Amino acid sequence: AREPPSESPPRCRVMTALDALAELEARAETLVRAYESASDKAQHAAADDARRALTDLAREVGTLNERGALERPGASASERARVLYLRGRLLEAAGVVHDAKSSLEGDAGPHEPGQSHGDTKKDISQKDSAEDLLKRAAKLDPALDGAWLTLAQTLWKKNDLQGARNCYDAVLARRPHKKALCAVSMLCRGLAKSRAEPGSDAQKHFVDESLAFAKAAVRLDVDDGHAWYQVGTATMSLFFARGATDKKTLLAALKAYENAAKGGPTGAGGTDPEKHMRDHPDVHFNRAVICRYVERYGDALLGFREAARLDPALPTLQEVNAVLAALTKLDDGCRGAGATCKPKRVAAMARALREEDDAVLPEKAESAFVTHEGTRYVTKRVSDLNDGVNVGSAVKARAVVDATATDAAGHNGGAEQLGALNLHYVAVDAAGARFAISVYGLEDGAVRMSSTLTLLNPDVRDVDVQWNGRRYAFRLVRVDLPKQILVGGKMPVGRIARPRMASTNL
Repeated sequence: AREPPSESPPRCRVMTALDALAELEARAETLVRAYESASDKAQHAAADDARRALTDLAREVGTLNERGALERPGASASERARVLYLRGRLLEAAGVVHDAKSSLEGDAGPHEPGQSHGDTKKDISQKDSAEDLLKRAAKLDPALDGAWLTLAQTLWKKNDLQGARNCYDAVLARRPHKKALCAVSMLCRGLAKSRAEPGSDAQKHFVDESLAFAKAAVRLDVDDGHAWYQVGTATMSLFFARGATDKKTLLAALKAYENAAKGGPTGAGGTDPEKHMRDHPDVHFNRAVICRYVERYGDALLGFREAARLDPALPTLQEVNAVLAALTKLDDGCRGAGATCKPKRVAAMARALREEDDAVLPEKAESAFVTHEGTRYVTKRVSDLNDGVNVGSAVKARAVVDATATDAAGHNGGAEQLGALNLHYVAVDAAGARFAISVYGLEDGAVRMSSTLTLLNPDVRDVDVQWNGRRYAFRLVRVDLPKQILVGGKMPVGRIARPRMASTNL
């Protein structure tokens, strides 16, 4: 009689089970990355395909688990944790974050017409939620970073922000982790928005934390565009949390977004699709919003156009229309178009300014001065100002046109809808030169049209934009702070506006 075949040595069975687990983990990693990348880039068809593949893989893993093919007898705690993490990660990525059995057995994701996943009740019998599986994985192996990070995502989706924060802290307590740092930076901004009053110390604390975590991620990999994106968005949030008055903060956010798009300051990450973000619509949208705030209107329009190309669902049309409406009113006013800019009316305003100067300086000295809060400023004509901030200078003017854009319903500039911060005016100086004024931080009505305006330390920019066959060209003076503008010789009181923000991702 022949001897029965001997069983394979136990070590061979262990290696086979581990190899199978590793192969499933690699497939899951590839699909999750594909899904997250497509979602971030608003590539909806690719995201749907990846999610369907994740759902299929979740069913496959569930079936293998039921058969006992994943969790062998005598497996180590680390190996059992890996199995639990794999199952939980797939359920979370496929969108099954509550009851996996009911979700997967019913309809576990979008189906194409005619597509069938077979008898899911027969294929799958999951009794655990993603959250439960991930908690068990993290408890079995506290050093399994992926379990903590995915559990944080699951809790975040349930609006358990503090629970998610605890998960990220568990990872960061062991070592610096780029993905965890980026995620907790974003989470801190969520806490700033949901758990703190606008302008409060609590909001500022959350935003300061957000920026600190984002900068820590950049220090780990200076060529990672995703880390720079978090720096840009945290810096932009900081600008608004601190009163929306520091232009340098906006410019720092703008630089961070540029680094995000090209993959670091030198562009070293530009050849790695995992590092650069030039094909991410949110980067272009948020960068364009900042360009609009700093009067780089041409760059703003180009940025909104690129964002719309990458994701047509973004509210870029409203933003572009708001920019063009402001440009049109300012350009028309500075060119003298419209009934309110008739030469006689403008000349009378310029003459009134000269008469005011004559009353102060009857002997017509070469230089007039304005003194405010103990500081003396030399009054100049707009044409004599240099590009940039003219420290120690002042310009006296009268508002000719309120050029703040209005929406279709006649409301102010889309300020509530679009996050507009500024008021726009066309003004004239004593020499009769028309120019634009952009005023930040003041409510509509703070600038009285009949009063003399005194602009202190005027920040000058020559706007020159061509768009859809039209050229917009005029000189613009930016007023960042209420204390930089005097209305009738006095600083506006009680007219400070609450900062607003338009961004796709706080």
